[in-house]
Amino acid sequence: MPRTRRRFDLSAVTELLLGLPTVLSSLLVFFLAGRALVPQTPWLVPALWLLSGAVVFVPATDVVLAALAHRLRKPTAAERALLEPLLEEVCGAAGVEPGRYWLRVQNSREINAMAVGGHVVGVSTAALQLPRRQVEAVLAHELGHHLAGHTRISLLRWWYELPARVVVRVVVLVATGVLVAGRAIGTRAAAVTSLLLVVALAVAAVVVSPWLLLVPVVAPLLALASRRGELHADRVAAELGYGPLLLEVLQRWVKEGHDDARARAPMRARMLASHPSCAQRISRLRRPPGRNPGA
Repeated sequence: MPRTRRRFDLSAVTELLLGLPTVLSSLLVFFLAGRALVPQTPWLVPALWLLSGAVVFVPATDVVLAALAHRLRKPTAAERALLEPLLEEVCGAAGVEPGRYWLRVQNSREINAMAVGGHVVGVSTAALQLPRRQVEAVLAHELGHHLAGHTRISLLRWWYELPARVVVRVVVLVATGVLVAGRAIGTRAAAVTSLLLVVALAVAAVVVSPWLLLVPVVAPLLALASRRGELHADRVAAELGYGPLLLEVLQRWVKEGHDDARARAPMRARMLASHPSCAQRISRLRRPPGRNPGA
């Protein structure tokens, strides 16, 4: 079996670093909860929460997340008969055991595929209609995400950011309710009072989650890291010998108009896109191997 082509990608490290402000906000949330629940040892609650990140490395977490967040299901016997030999070929080229990865299928009319956590490789039912070798190339791209640590880092960041994001979501809902109530009462005093309460809630949210002030900067950088991760996964697939086949898939997407809406989108939407355009991916794949620095 060839040497494993596993290497941590810089885009995964970048994503982890960019998530630190939100993670620290979550830590503050649990510290405040600790002070309220166990004032003698307030550090205990945030410490337990940090340890809870181990759930990301539990294989069952991948299965649950794949089913709930991505609506992935186990493949049928016919789908498994198609996908398992292809995954074995890809894993053989990468030098990893195919038993590490679990195949899942998403009922969708769009050609799509995804990597979830540290084990799940999913494809859409539409992707299964591609020629076998093109399906294999798509699997190689998703395996590239696993080998680079993209999916594991994304899941870990999501878990540690969740408390801060929940707090902000609750504050937004409460603030919306306050504004609606102020308008419903209809008096100027009620309108001013509701506005002052919303401002107070906004200040409290920023105190608990200072990362809100960084969102205009961090969000585009996270999207950029995600796009670089996609280009890296393409490069891994190309290194495994699937470059020409992946090009065929991307060229098919271009013909189907996948880049049309993106080209018409405003600049901010393009900056916040998690995937690079098909045209950019095609351009990178066509470059000689030595001319893809930082992809």
